[in-house]
Amino acid sequence: MKVRRDFVTNSSSSSFILARREELTEKQKEAIVDFVEKRMLGVRMLTPESTEEEISAVFEENYIEKEMQDRIRQALKAGKTVYSDWVEFECCENDYAEMMENLWERLSETGKEDFEIIDGDLSY
Repeated sequence: MKVRRDFVTNSSSSSFILARREELTEKQKEAIVDFVEKRMLGVRMLTPESTEEEISAVFEENYIEKEMQDRIRQALKAGKTVYSDWVEFECCENDYAEMMENLWERLSETGKEDFEIIDGDLSY
């Protein structure tokens, strides 16, 4: 059963039902951070230890403009690691649903007594 609330303008929306304790456990918080780092914060592109040769190769392979190159170099000099990835907007609804379902699964694996997927099917 899918529950609709309020006026829905996009027929591709889908509801869900979760049961969880008010406070997340430390394991669940770690699962969220781990998931977000792996799925939402990109892939490591360059580190502060990257050589000039590696930096130049990444710039060339990825067609990075001069202004962006300067900003990346500043970040590297400041000791930051640079990450990159892409998002395909034509399939975002499915990706977003899959991402939420994966996160819920990981949270439930940290302790079923603290987080339960009651209706986690986001297909429509």
